[in-house]
Order: sequence, then C-alpha cells, then structure tokens
Amino acid sequence: MRRYIFKKALVAILILLFVFVSSINVISLENKQNQIISRGDPYFILLSDYSDGAGDENLWAVQLRFDIDLGIVESEFDNKTLPLITDEWVEIRVNIDLNIDWMEIYYGGELLHKKKWSAGPDNEGNGIVNLSAVNLFSDSTTSVYFDDFYLEEVGGGKLWSEDFDSYEDGSSIHGQGGWKGWDNDPEFTGYVSSFKNRSFPHSLEISYGTDIVREYFGNYSGEFMYTAWIYFPVNIAPIAPTISGPESGGVGEYYEYNFVATDPDSDDLWYFIDWGDGEFENWTGPFESGEEVTIGHLWFEKDVYKIRAKVRDELSFESKWSGPFYVNISNPPKKPTIGGPPSVKKGVEYEFSFISIDPDGDDVKFFIDWGDDNNESTDFYLSGYNVTIKHAWTNKGTYEIYAKAIDVFNAESSWSKFEIVVPRNIELNLRLNLVLKLSQFFPNMTRLINYLF
Repeated sequence: MRRYIFKKALVAILILLFVFVSSINVISLENKQNQIISRGDPYFILLSDYSDGAGDENLWAVQLRFDIDLGIVESEFDNKTLPLITDEWVEIRVNIDLNIDWMEIYYGGELLHKKKWSAGPDNEGNGIVNLSAVNLFSDSTTSVYFDDFYLEEVGGGKLWSEDFDSYEDGSSIHGQGGWKGWDNDPEFTGYVSSFKNRSFPHSLEISYGTDIVREYFGNYSGEFMYTAWIYFPVNIAPIAPTISGPESGGVGEYYEYNFVATDPDSDDLWYFIDWGDGEFENWTGPFESGEEVTIGHLWFEKDVYKIRAKVRDELSFESKWSGPFYVNISNPPKKPTIGGPPSVKKGVEYEFSFISIDPDGDDVKFFIDWGDDNNESTDFYLSGYNVTIKHAWTNKGTYEIYAKAIDVFNAESSWSKFEIVVPRNIELNLRLNLVLKLSQFFPNMTRLINYLF
C-alpha cells in the first residue's frame, strides 16, 4: 500500500515539475516577444561636492540606480523604489531646498523619496549644503538616453539647460558644453545621438564605460528644481508574416510566393521559410518592414506541402511562425493529342478533338490557342475523355493550333501543335486536300503549299 501511494506521489511530483518547467519556457518565449534592450544598471547622480581627482572624497547627494533586470528605479541605500518605465521619455525631478537642507525626488511624476540633502546616499550625513555637479554613470550598461536637462532657481529663473541639439550627431560629449569624463578623462565620455530624442534632433547616449560630469558653482543656498529626462528603449518582436501565392501546381514547376511581415519598431527583417519538403530559406534579407518579398520554389514529388515562415529583426527578436499555407503538387497531364481536318473553309466551323491522360487520374481541362488571336479554356473533363471543340477562321492562311492540358491542381502539360490551312476558295480547297494527301508521301511539297497559299 505504501509503495502504491509512493508511486502516485512520485507521478504527481513529476507532472507538477513538467508543468513548472513548461511554464518557464512559455514565460521566456513571451518575454522574447517584448523585451527591454538595455542591460546593466545605469545611474543618475547629483553631487554636493565634486573635484577632479578627489575620488571617494567627492560627496554624493542623490544616487538613483535603474535596475533593468528587476524593473525598478531605486534611491540607492534608501530602500525606496518605483517601477521602471520603458519605451517612453520619463522625467527625473529633484526639488532642492538648501535653506533647510531638504530634497524630494520624483520619477515619472511620482514621489520616490525625500530626505536631507546633506544626508548622502548612505545616510551618514557626510554631505554638504551645496549643489556641485551631475554625474551620469554606466559601467556595464547598453545604451540609455538622456535629454533636456534643466536647472532653475525657484523664483529666480533658469540657471542652466542642456538639450544636446547644438552638437554634431555621434560626437563625444567630453569637452562640449562643460561636460567632461570623470576626473576629466575623455575615455569615460558619452555620445550625442539622434537615435532617440525628446527635443529634436539629439539626445545623449550613455553606455559601456560612460562616467561623465557637468559641474555647477556657488549654489550654497536657495531653492532649486533640477529636471532631466531618461529613455530606456524596448524592442518588440515583429509580427508573423502572411503568405500568398499558388495553392496548387505541378511537379518540377517553379512557383513564386509573396511574404509580408511588419515590425512595430520599423526594423529591417530577415525571413526564414520552411517549404515543407525539407528545404529552407535560411534568414534571407534584409527587407524593410511591410515590404512584399517574393521568393520562389519547386517541388519534385506529388504531395500536399505546408509552407511556414517567420521573421527576425535587427536585434534577432523572432516573430511567431505564420499560419500554414498548403500547396497541392501533382504530376502534370500528358501532352494532349489534337485531331481535326488539315484544311478548312473560311468562316465555317469545324470540330477539333483534344485528349490528354493524367498520370494521377485527375480531371483535366484544355487551354487552346487557335492561332488567329483567339483562345479559350474548356471545362474540366475526365482524364482520357475526347473533348470536341468547334472553331472557324475568318481569314485565309496557315494557322497553328496550340493546346495544353491542366489538371485540377494547376499542373500543366507541355504544348501540342496542330497545323491547318484556310485556302483562298472552295476549288483550291478541294485541290489542296489532294495535295496535302500527296504531301504525306512527298514531304517537300509542304514548302510549295506554304509558298502558294
């Protein structure tokens, strides 16, 4: 009895474990559809005292850490957090009252924390009552963007602002507008960027190794408002492509298909196509989002094939698979046999017969080109059925009838040809019939007939 209970418990545990692991995989796939691009922990810092080379002697007043993995912004060492906002510009605002040694920190319009300005990040009270510098730090972070810095004295107006718009796109910010690398080291610079901006055309991009400073002087008393805007880019996976094209065809025939996918971020796209026969298009591209992409394929065996496709963007985020697009490939019918009189009277209808055998036993229809700028397509008939069609020619001459057979899956035969002559008059017609019969025994007479008539 205990062994039976143990077995049931073990099975239950294994089932729960399987469900748990599966749910993790599902979550991972869902997250892959919409993920923040940035990695690492960038910082926004205001200092109450800063000088090059001072190292740990520099004094921090505000230290905001943006934890991308946890999705929070934190007033570091204060255990105060708010949810991280992504894919939009978010305001950082610090209200500073040096007269009473107080500050309030806002993120996205919400109060994050308030405390003494001189308390310092670790709350040991080792700061001073002074607004000295701003520091943007990104030790191991991928790209994050800042824009529209603004420092004003309450009641006194703007003291300083920066929108980066006057600098050259892609240029180092070190040495421009009072910005410099930490300890005046140009290796710690950030870069002017037009990729994302709040005020056209530029913002400041910080990433791996950025540690830049902008100093202010003489702010030992008064009320101030300091604002800056930050942007964390998010990548959204592209939408699965749609497929259009022939739904049936013949073995060994080349058919073209159209694929269209869009990317919410307007990224270029690469296509992966499964043709259903063990052959693939392996990430062909790049193509613009929304661009119709035409790619062809042929199949060598009769079967119903399932085409699927997916796309990935510039950051290798993949779409889901498209819905299946089915293609029925069959063996083409045999080249039709054409029967009828070799010569006819002008303006008189004559019957012509068309027969084709389909290897798969499929019904077939005929496409007929009468050689006089007229053509027609018949209904479908049983394979091997003798189809009779009437036609008349209104002008004299020599005509070539072309016909091909097409089965219900659009597999096409090769063309057949049948030559007829429409002579000038009835008497010539009678003579011509005799000559045509003789030409069967004397082949060179055909050239003479064509020359005369």
